[in-house]
Amino acid sequence: MKSKNPVIVLVCLVFAVAVFAADASALTFKHATFNQPQEDLFAPKAAVPMQIAKTKAAMVPKSTSIYKVKPKRIVKCRPEAAYGPAIQQPFQIGQQCILPIARPKGWEVNASAYFARMKGTVRFVRGNLGYQYLSSLDVDLNNDLGVPEHGVVPEFSATYRFRPNWALRYSIMPMSVENTHSPNRSFVFGDNMFNTFQNSKVKWERLVQHAGIVYDPVNTYRSRISIFTDFVRVDDKLSYINPGCCGDTWDEAMNMAMAGLEFEKCLRTSRLCNTLSLVCKAGVGFLDNAFASDVSTGLKYSIPLNNGRWGYIKGAYRFATYKKGYSDVKSLDTAMEGASIQMGLVF
Repeated sequence: MKSKNPVIVLVCLVFAVAVFAADASALTFKHATFNQPQEDLFAPKAAVPMQIAKTKAAMVPKSTSIYKVKPKRIVKCRPEAAYGPAIQQPFQIGQQCILPIARPKGWEVNASAYFARMKGTVRFVRGNLGYQYLSSLDVDLNNDLGVPEHGVVPEFSATYRFRPNWALRYSIMPMSVENTHSPNRSFVFGDNMFNTFQNSKVKWERLVQHAGIVYDPVNTYRSRISIFTDFVRVDDKLSYINPGCCGDTWDEAMNMAMAGLEFEKCLRTSRLCNTLSLVCKAGVGFLDNAFASDVSTGLKYSIPLNNGRWGYIKGAYRFATYKKGYSDVKSLDTAMEGASIQMGLVF
C-alpha cells in the first residue's frame, strides 16, 4: 500500500508538468503572432478603427500634424474679382492694358507745337478794278502773296471734367507769319493791281478758338470714345504791302459750330504703369457760310505721377481746313497739314 503512493504522486507530478508546459508554449505562440492587445480581438469590428485612431492621436503631439500627402483645400466655386484682375493683383499690372483715368472735378492742360505746311487761295477785290482781270481774282497765298509754306503754330488747351463722363474744353491757336516776296505774275488784292518783280511784304495773322463740351459714352480702362460739340471762331488778318506803291489788308472772321468724335485705345501698359495708346480725332465745322475740318491721328505715351496725376506726350499727324465764301469777289480757302507734338498734365 505504501509502495504505491510514491508512484501515484510521481505520475501526478509528470501530468501537471506536461499541462503547464503546453499552456506556456501556447501563450508564447499567441504573443508572437499578435502585436495588438488581445482585448481588441473581442471588440466589435466598427470600434477597432476608432480605437486605433484614438491611440495614434494620443501618441502624436497636438501642435503638429503629420501627413503623408499634403492636403489641398477644395473650393467648389471660385469667387470672381470684384475690381478686376489689375487691382486685385497689382504685381501683374504689366500684363493688363489700362488707360489713364481722369477723375471728376479734375483738370487737363496741354501745349502743342504744330509743324504745319500752309497753303490756300484768297479772293479779295474792291471797286471795279478786279472785274477787268477775272483770271487774276484767285490769288495763291504762297506763290503770289509770298506766305511761307512752313511754320510752327502753337496751341494751348484746358479741359475741366465736372462729371465722370462730361467735360468742358477751351483751346486757342495763335499764328503769325510774315515774309518778303517778289511775285512772278500780276494780280489784284483789294483795290490795287500788283505787278511782277515788285518787292512786297506780306503778314498773315490768325487766331483760332474752340470752346465746347465733351461727352464720353464709352469710357473703360481699355478704350474711350468721346463726342464733342464746339463753337469755333477764326479771325484772319492778311496784309500785303508794296513799300514803293500801295497795300491793302484783309480782316474777316468766321463763326462756326463743330461736331466730331475722339477715340483712344490702349495698346500697351508696362510694369511701371506707363501706357501707350492710339488717339484719333475728327471734326466737321459748319454754319456762317463756312466749312471746316480737323482730322488727326497719333500715339500718346502717358506716365503716372503721384496723387492720381498723369503726364503725357503725344505725337500726331494733323490736317485742318477752313473755307468761307463771303461773295463772288471775296472768299478764303486755307489748309494746314503736318506733324504736331503735344505735352500735357492731368491733375
